Amino acid sequence: MRTYGTGRPAQYSVGLSMLPLGGRAVRGKTGGRWGCDTVVAATRELSRTLVYSVDSTDAKGQDMNATAMGIVVAAFGAPPAE
Repeated sequence: MRTYGTGRPAQYSVGLSMLPLGGRAVRGKTGGRWGCDTVVAATRELSRTLVYSVDSTDAKGQDMNATAMGIVVAAFGAPPAE
């Protein structure tokens, strides 16, 4: 899938976002409200899937909740170094 008119890989589609994690393209949806941070994510071939809900007070913060990021990295691997 390509971003229209750019030739670059799409980052968002049908409400899902794509992140490179652990050398894999992981697609998913996140959400948060005060007190709750959630994710549904999977690799394209569904070899790895993740669904979680974490109680948090920073669900609407600028950065990802540290506990939630730890769960994502344990499931899929770390994002590429910048």
